[in-house]
Amino acid sequence: MSQGRFVLTRIGQTLVVTLEGTADAGSLSGAAAAIAEMHASRGADSVVFEVSGCELIDLDEFMELEKIVRTMEWLGLRCVIAGLRPGVVAYLASAGISAGSLRTTVDLEQALLELNPSRDQFEPESDQEPESEPEYEPDDARSL
Repeated sequence: MSQGRFVLTRIGQTLVVTLEGTADAGSLSGAAAAIAEMHASRGADSVVFEVSGCELIDLDEFMELEKIVRTMEWLGLRCVIAGLRPGVVAYLASAGISAGSLRTTVDLEQALLELNPSRDQFEPESDQEPESEPEYEPDDARSL
């Protein structure tokens, strides 16, 4: 069985933890420590656990992932699990696991939109005209 690993990326105030291989306890605890350290040093307001790179997630791994999500929520971070494969979802459902209050999305893009809905909206136009730069003739001698 392959060992899991993770990649931690920052997009604005959102930390994205991409899990690859398996969601084993070692990679999840390493990811949790890295998230806590980055949150303490630079601040963040949300975390996405992107798991589409995990072909299988067993009950123990999912319970560990849920525990880490709850821990991050205790730290004040909003969390989303993105990219659960249909087979994994079917397996978890057949085992009686409920997502409960966990936020889940189909993919990373949807997770980012859910956490930062304003990123998808345009800024409202103001009634004031923007200040224009003064125009100069091409032969004006100005210091740069």
